[in-house]
Amino acid sequence: MSIDSEITEIDPVTVEVAVEVPWDRVKKSLDASYGKLQKGVRVRGFRPGKAPRNVLVQLYGPQVKNEVVATLVEEGLLEAVQTHELAVVASPEVRSLPTIAKGEPLAFKAKIEVRPKVEKVSVDGLEIVGADASVSDDEVDAEIARLRESQADIVTPEEARPSRAGDLLTIDYEVEIDGEAKEEMATTGRSVELGEGRLLPEFDEGLLGKKVGDTVEIRIAYDEENPNPELKNKRALFKVTIAELREKVLPELDDEFAKDQGEYETLDALKAATREKLEKAAAERAKSTLRERIVEALVEKNPVPVPPSLVTQQEQAMRQELAFLMQMAGGNFDFGGDEEMNERAEKKVRAALLMGELARQEEIAVEPEEVDGKLQEIADETGKHIAKVRVEYSGDKRDSLENKLLEDKLLDFLLARATVSEPSEADEEEGEG
Repeated sequence: MSIDSEITEIDPVTVEVAVEVPWDRVKKSLDASYGKLQKGVRVRGFRPGKAPRNVLVQLYGPQVKNEVVATLVEEGLLEAVQTHELAVVASPEVRSLPTIAKGEPLAFKAKIEVRPKVEKVSVDGLEIVGADASVSDDEVDAEIARLRESQADIVTPEEARPSRAGDLLTIDYEVEIDGEAKEEMATTGRSVELGEGRLLPEFDEGLLGKKVGDTVEIRIAYDEENPNPELKNKRALFKVTIAELREKVLPELDDEFAKDQGEYETLDALKAATREKLEKAAAERAKSTLRERIVEALVEKNPVPVPPSLVTQQEQAMRQELAFLMQMAGGNFDFGGDEEMNERAEKKVRAALLMGELARQEEIAVEPEEVDGKLQEIADETGKHIAKVRVEYSGDKRDSLENKLLEDKLLDFLLARATVSEPSEADEEEGEG
């Protein structure tokens, strides 16, 4: 009573499966279902377990048939997938559920998305542009300046003076929208920093050069792109009063400042340590950029088709990740439109398919001792006992670690065979953008 099935390719990632379940198997499934039903239901006028089949058919026939059809469709598809060794990537789409006809096989068709067949992943002739990992003196100075800024004292000026860029103001304001007062938008005691790009330009311009106690009127015309529906195409008037003005007093940039930062005897020692830290970060960014570029080159050289369902799943995962990042950062970011997001998701799926096939093609794998070595490295870095690390990295987390190690080996394999050219200034500017 084996199930018959045939496969027809619709496109490289979609097949149609035609399945026929022989009547003998349908009948056996019906008999089993009615037998189970007879033992479990109570029918008025009959002792438990003694209701005749024809009565059960009259009372429960449609329900039993639906359950049998659902079971046989699932079994038929499973056997077809196993028989034809299909690499299924999404749930089969059954065109329409079949009906049971006495003496007839149960026949149905389904559309299934499958992993594309990749005969060979081409890795010859891959060319990428290198990434600059150098650190300039200006970058070192800027990092020192940020450190100095973070340790500034916030004080009230000894003599009253007009505000200037870098000052911290405490302001109160009232708001009118198109001439109508909006009490719910009024604010008191809000802290703002001038000239740092965190305020609307109109606020920076309106508050610069003003003193404590001054009240200024700031007018803002919002366009239709404003995310707040109450402000779209509206004109707002802010009546702002400066309640307090404070300034930053930066520490002197000398050896004493360096000593306050840790084990540095001189300012030059602090700068040297800062450069080393920046160079390490730059090297990591350059490494990450190289890996991104080699994967892009691999994808361009191997234009394999991708299953739409995998692209949809990847796009959903990316959107969830971005939503999480926005929630953590407390802001909104421009990650491109739907079309751009879809293209990025498609590239990620294609890259994953190619990398998986490359691992099989080149017989690249991660051995248990390599995972153990990485766990020992984690233990050394965190100061945790290796036994505790092994417990933490069990199950899915160990699988994720193994996948990461495999990805690293594949990327190293590709980079070792690629031609890497020196980056030009234009390349670096494009990368920064």
